[in-house]
Amino acid sequence: MTDSIQLAPPNSLFFLSDIEDDGAGPEFAPDRLILSTPSCISIGCLAFVDGKTTLTLAPSTELDLKLPPAFTGFLKTPNRGVRVSTVEHPSLLRLTTGTLSSKVRIWVNRPIEPDRILIGVGEPS
Repeated sequence: MTDSIQLAPPNSLFFLSDIEDDGAGPEFAPDRLILSTPSCISIGCLAFVDGKTTLTLAPSTELDLKLPPAFTGFLKTPNRGVRVSTVEHPSLLRLTTGTLSSKVRIWVNRPIEPDRILIGVGEPS
């Protein structure tokens, strides 16, 4: 099921992690928009003072994107799901994966301060 949210998150960051565990966050790198560890992915977005970012979370089977993603990797999901959070909101969006490790693809509308982010989880159809 596809779900979206519009938000101006503090620190201009969203996090993707296991549905029940925040995981170990990646170290900040000012020149990289998307950073990851095996248990957490951080995604930079539009500066919170400049407005809201639309973030969409969906199973990859529901996506039909022709453009290459800005990020492709795997995330440990021992509780068989993922969640999107911020430093202030522990759970904004959730998606059941059914697997212990989930393939993640992330698309952004621009390489610096994107205001539209799409996260696809799982294998594409």
